[in-house]
Amino acid sequence: MFQSQVIIRETDFSRLAHTWEQLAERMKQNGDTTTPAKLLQLADKTKRAELNIAFCGHFSAGKSTMINTLLGVNLLPSNPIPTSANVVKIRGGEKAARVYSMNSGVITFDPDTEMEKLKQFAVDGDTVESVEVSYPGTFLDENSSLLDTPGIDSTDAAHKIATESALHLADVVIYMMDYNHVQAEENFNFTKTLKDRGKPVYLVVNMIDKHIDFELDFDSYKESVEEAFATWNIHPDGIYYTSLAEPDHLENQYEEFKNKLSALIVEREELVADSVKSAAEHLIDEHVQVLKSANEGLRQQWESKLTTLEVEDLDSQDATAVGEALQQAETEAAVLASLPEEARKKMEKELSVLLDNARLTYFSTNEAARAYLESRKPGFKLGFLFAGKKTEEERARREEALLADLREKVAGNLDFHFKELMGKQPQEYHIRDEEYHAAVHALTVGITPEFLAANIKDGAQSQEYVLNYCKDISNGIKLEYRRAGLGFISQVVTRLDQQVKEQNEEQQARLTVLRELAGVHEKLAELAAAEQVTREQLQAILHFQKA
Repeated sequence: MFQSQVIIRETDFSRLAHTWEQLAERMKQNGDTTTPAKLLQLADKTKRAELNIAFCGHFSAGKSTMINTLLGVNLLPSNPIPTSANVVKIRGGEKAARVYSMNSGVITFDPDTEMEKLKQFAVDGDTVESVEVSYPGTFLDENSSLLDTPGIDSTDAAHKIATESALHLADVVIYMMDYNHVQAEENFNFTKTLKDRGKPVYLVVNMIDKHIDFELDFDSYKESVEEAFATWNIHPDGIYYTSLAEPDHLENQYEEFKNKLSALIVEREELVADSVKSAAEHLIDEHVQVLKSANEGLRQQWESKLTTLEVEDLDSQDATAVGEALQQAETEAAVLASLPEEARKKMEKELSVLLDNARLTYFSTNEAARAYLESRKPGFKLGFLFAGKKTEEERARREEALLADLREKVAGNLDFHFKELMGKQPQEYHIRDEEYHAAVHALTVGITPEFLAANIKDGAQSQEYVLNYCKDISNGIKLEYRRAGLGFISQVVTRLDQQVKEQNEEQQARLTVLRELAGVHEKLAELAAAEQVTREQLQAILHFQKA
């Protein structure tokens, strides 16, 4: 902020003006045809450190009459000629009157002899952009001016546009109200807009000669005015109560008001320095709004697309909810797609754990195997009489003993648990198949004499050999169960594949809509991001100057 004791050098204002020109050029590049002109006006004003005091207010609230009275010369139109539809600027300096028209360029008048013609131009909002009058001998100088703006409650669009277009050039706003219309809603709305834009705002309640004291004492009236604005969270920089019809009115603050205007002119440089920066900030906002308006057709096109896309239990307008739903659906789809293979791995792992932990040989098995292997040695013979028959009977007995031991261990330690595992695996994936369950429980892994014989290897019949033989037959039995188990697992996976395909069709339909919704929200976000980037780029230029 500029401190009151600091004198702003001409170069400082020139530097600011150059910044506004840079901003205007950037806005032109963005396709804005309205805001750059306002910035160039602001740049021109900044170069001259010109103070503009804008008079705003009700249609026929007495603005023009007040300005004429303050100046001591009748320059502005008054009844019966309507209030100007254009902004009329009055400054000090040599006598001159200029009309800036849309079609004929600048038209010059003599303010002493041709003001009636000027007044006609001043009310012609269709062809005239602005009117400037300079006149000597008033409290204004060449670097300070008063702006008379159209009435804010006018129904004429040209009036409203003219008022809005002038506010960026106003350093101070005088808001005038008719005594009888102070608490009209448009007063609060417009004044709040001015304060929100950072403008110093002074309220002038005019025509207080209409006040009837026996109905309400004037102090109570003033208190009601202040309370009304405070209710709207509006805190003006000052309030003045005036009467031009009765200059001697006891409550008339016309002189105090005029002295305030003179004091503001003394503070010109500080007021202008603060004001133009605030105005530039607001014009950046206006430019972004222009871009948003340019994008509105495309934005509406995308937003209407959202209404045609529906997903159950989802607000399609909520970008965050759509994004979260899409992420969840894609995760679920990925899980679903990988389910058969993951199920295969899980079931195979459970089978391996079962087989690895199943103990099939104990001490009794080892002893039966040792006896069995001994009976299979070459030269094994039992007794002398009838040796051949006894030997074969003993071999058969030992073989049966080993088979019985193994079958017992397999039945208790493997077969029961294997069938239980195979039987429950489909249930985990909500698969019901009676034939499958029947096949599992009908499974028989044969432990036969041929199996025992096939695992005998040549070599010494040592204790170590016996242990290795038991290990081989255990592994052989487990291998058969593994083969059977993998077959059952393949059946489950095949059924699961079919189930996943059915579910995937529904999931993919939902995903398609969600992806389309997300794409629309992405397009909308891109529009908003582009607008935000533009704002940040322009503010970077502005803040660089401030730094």
